[in-house]
Amino acid sequence: APTKYEKWVIRVLVLLGLGSLGHFAYWFYQPEYRGNLLLYIFISLVFGYGILRTLYIWYHYLSIRIPETPTETTDLSVDVFTTYFPGEPLEMIENTLSAIKNITYPHTAYLCDEANSPYLKERCRELGIRHMTRDNRKDAKAGNINNALKKATGDICLILDPDHVPEPDILDQIVPHFYNEQIGFVQIVQSYSNKRNSLVAKGAAEQTFQFYGPMMMSMNSYGTVNAIGANCTFRRAALDSIGGHAPGLAEDMHTAMRLHAKGWKSIYLPKIMARGLAPETLTGFFKQQLKWSRGTFELLFRVYPKLFRDFSLSQKIHYGLIPLHFLAGLIYLLSFSIPILSLCFSLTPWKGNILFFLIILLPVTLSNVLIRAYIQKWVIESDERGFHLVGGMLQITTWWVYLLGFLYAIINKDVP
Repeated sequence: APTKYEKWVIRVLVLLGLGSLGHFAYWFYQPEYRGNLLLYIFISLVFGYGILRTLYIWYHYLSIRIPETPTETTDLSVDVFTTYFPGEPLEMIENTLSAIKNITYPHTAYLCDEANSPYLKERCRELGIRHMTRDNRKDAKAGNINNALKKATGDICLILDPDHVPEPDILDQIVPHFYNEQIGFVQIVQSYSNKRNSLVAKGAAEQTFQFYGPMMMSMNSYGTVNAIGANCTFRRAALDSIGGHAPGLAEDMHTAMRLHAKGWKSIYLPKIMARGLAPETLTGFFKQQLKWSRGTFELLFRVYPKLFRDFSLSQKIHYGLIPLHFLAGLIYLLSFSIPILSLCFSLTPWKGNILFFLIILLPVTLSNVLIRAYIQKWVIESDERGFHLVGGMLQITTWWVYLLGFLYAIINKDVP
């Protein structure tokens, strides 16, 4: 956790950053510098988005907190769930099942098998894992988990994705946090074992380093910890209070929203206790991002307004702004359009000269670099430090996928 001195350093750096942003905005948006109206609106939206996103990130850096493990003991029964879908590699799920078997804390393990595979039934019998299936695929992963919850009786349940291999002591570190009966779920780091296998895997992993480091740590302070689809442990009573795992393409975030709206608290434990697989191909990454962007915007448009009154102020801010990440698709489209339209029609969006623009931009750039460099102390592993250029390039490449997810959410078009 940050020391008192480190907290003050972060605050001073953010204060200087706010000054640089204010200085930039004051001069950039002066009426005398307005060019062509349409292009000026485009470039104002682009820079406005950048400023808002930067403020959102800095807001999180101000309150980094690592929860202390309670010293009191608690005797809770635990269920461990993982899922299987037809076509997923059998070797992958077998590795996960074997690792679940080796978890040291007493638990009951379940495989929620959408394929009803005879081979996996036999493997589960050999490992002492309960095999569950169903005769429909309603609500996808959430429905699969809820089907198993009908038979499970544990006080808490750990949900693992089929590619995430847990450490033997994973529950020993998580369960004590449920001593506080207000805790609805505990989330741990989502880390990847294959981030060096391809540029796409590296870029996909890099996009998560800041999020699972200082940003998620600060959510402990704001009461806004995200439930991530993998490696999240729920109190059974909390899930029952909202009718089970919430459905949707972003079912994890949907579940967290409903739990927070019900008044349940959450904890982020910044420890790697399971490692999974990042997408290694552009096709796999694009499919993943389309699902997430479509699902996140659907929550913003259709779920957030219904739960708004039940959120705390920080939760209202959090769930209202977190889809900003995927709104980048629209912003990139505007960014690409500005120079094309300027060159084709001999128009300019902004009338200030380039030297003046660089002068007002320089303090913002320096502030961003300094804050990012200092905050790297709180990424999860030392090899996660850096400026993550591959992750940035991959995000730019994915602009059209984010935009597609945004449009699909507006017209309510389903995606697999």
